[in-house]
Amino acid sequence: MIFQNIANNCKLKTAQFCSIGRPGRLSVAGGGALLLHLVACGGGTEETPVDPSTSSDASELVVLRTERLEAAGVPHASARAADATTSAAVPHDGLVPGPRLDQELNAQRALIQPASSGWVSEQLSDRAARQLAQLKEAFAAAGADERIIALAELLSGDCQSSRLVPEPASAEAPGQRFQTLRDTPPLPDSDPLVGRDHVAAELHRWGKRFSQQRLGFKVVRIVPGEPGQFETTVLASGDGTDGIARSQETARWRVRWQSPQPDRDRPPLICEIALEHAEVSGFEFDGGTLYRDQTAAAMAPVAAYPRQYLQGNNHWARVIPLAEGGALLGYNGLAIGDADGDGLDDVYIPDGGSLPNRLLFHQADGTLEDRSVEAGVDWLDLTISALLIDLDNDGDQDLVSASPPFVLFMENDGSGKFAFRGAHRSATNPYSLVAADYDGDRLLDLYLCNYSGAGAGGSAGSGTIAAYPQPYSDANNGAPNVLLKNLGAFAFRDATAETGLDQNNTRFSQAAAWEDYDGDGDPDLYVANDFGRNNLYRNDGGQRFVDVAAAAGVEDQASGMSVTWGDYDRDGQADLYVSNMFSSAGNRVTYQARFENGRDGDDVALTRRMARGNSLFRARGAGEFDDVSEAAGVAMARWAWGSLFADLNNDGWEDLVVANGYLSNDRADDL
Repeated sequence: MIFQNIANNCKLKTAQFCSIGRPGRLSVAGGGALLLHLVACGGGTEETPVDPSTSSDASELVVLRTERLEAAGVPHASARAADATTSAAVPHDGLVPGPRLDQELNAQRALIQPASSGWVSEQLSDRAARQLAQLKEAFAAAGADERIIALAELLSGDCQSSRLVPEPASAEAPGQRFQTLRDTPPLPDSDPLVGRDHVAAELHRWGKRFSQQRLGFKVVRIVPGEPGQFETTVLASGDGTDGIARSQETARWRVRWQSPQPDRDRPPLICEIALEHAEVSGFEFDGGTLYRDQTAAAMAPVAAYPRQYLQGNNHWARVIPLAEGGALLGYNGLAIGDADGDGLDDVYIPDGGSLPNRLLFHQADGTLEDRSVEAGVDWLDLTISALLIDLDNDGDQDLVSASPPFVLFMENDGSGKFAFRGAHRSATNPYSLVAADYDGDRLLDLYLCNYSGAGAGGSAGSGTIAAYPQPYSDANNGAPNVLLKNLGAFAFRDATAETGLDQNNTRFSQAAAWEDYDGDGDPDLYVANDFGRNNLYRNDGGQRFVDVAAAAGVEDQASGMSVTWGDYDRDGQADLYVSNMFSSAGNRVTYQARFENGRDGDDVALTRRMARGNSLFRARGAGEFDDVSEAAGVAMARWAWGSLFADLNNDGWEDLVVANGYLSNDRADDL
């Protein structure tokens, strides 16, 4: 069983269990019991569990829990969160910040204000960003003439610009529907456009190709100049369709600004735009698209889809107290596999605590059916990672999941029903699980990426940094990862130390991937770490691993969040792609003289590297790699999380898919 202890600030005299939608599923004794939410008692009284098997309706359990939580003054919205149709705002822990906390927060807010902290470059960046937002609004004006007038208002009278619209790509081979144009400058027409009206017309020509909902700008570099002048590097991105073809462009502009005289506090005006780089991709779809979003159609029969999944993290963060085990940072991922043996892939969706995990079965008509209760896998405890894999070689997909502090093993009976077979206490702060037969015994073994360890107050909730990374760019105070050797019959042993995987194993690991990169017949392991260096563990005969990342040239000292292997250049060797964070602020700030002052040159270069973005490493043979990220145009993928090599259009070449974003609320034009 998993006991989730919620002792802090709790004055209940009894402990009770809560199950949403599964009356009588959990019990105090063993047998079918798997997971339970335990509200711990205070005051030194003996704990008296309430057995849910005595209740005939799940709603009774919810009411029972709700009443006792209300009596204790504890926020309780999570007790009915999964089946709620409405919700009220509830503080995370029911506490109101006091005056001292307000003072501390105000002091911290002051530190990040460019004006009060003395960062002139960031003040200028803010001014430019506000004007670029006005530029986007100008593109949304009703008619062409109105747009040009609105654009001209943001330009100086003597403004000039290069051509901004690249020439169309040359015709591709028959049947090739993708067209890509890169590295366009210098454009055929190299004479600059001079004057506000001409530049406004060129801006209009550039922007009219795109949907205004898919148009955005971001300042990624700034160079302060003479008083009243400065220069920025701006990423400009947009996509749209003309009914025949869809196109997308990511461009880099050098934009020079000047403040109107004599009032330098007025918004700056654009006085020069130069196109430095453009990448234009076009796709002819003849009235269709390469991919269509089928989520709503596939999830239509799933009652939890609108109530649980469409609400979003912001919603659940308001109604699920942290004390109830909520960890709503969206790190939970998915597990794909054929759970019922019908030849169709099913999906297991872990959730963030107090919301049930769900197993959705793929139907012949393309829809999904929620049979989580029948499958026995709809527990409420925080689950960060899961895999559907055959652990016992009986031909069906078993379920392994990381639910802190345990890795749980569930046996599939072949029909999509699961029974608890054991747990291993390895999940300190887990982020991901990967499986491979590292020792050649024909049993799948497991590697668990942990992140940070327990803080002073006890176990860290996943998605938190209980121990701050030190030093920031080369941290070695994270939680150790774990290799679990499969012994058969759902028994596993911690083989981390005996195989050498305890080397460089105190980093903030987020993801790992197996691949026989050296072609010797056994799977090697790459580990992507936040706040510093990554690992490449070479497998020597299934007995020992050696970290060769530095020698291979793939330490990639950055903020590693995912890794994928693939032979993108079809030379027969596995190449490597690692997702990190692209930071526009980092690219601006780290190139300022103020940032460089008093810092070691290596430290400056490393911090700039951490803001650069993702990395593509091309295998050159002999176990070594070249960093070709910028040459291949794949470094900037925003705040990147998952990444995957996949041939999206069946042309025989590995493409890259990168999932990005973070908890930054809703801002449609953010790049």
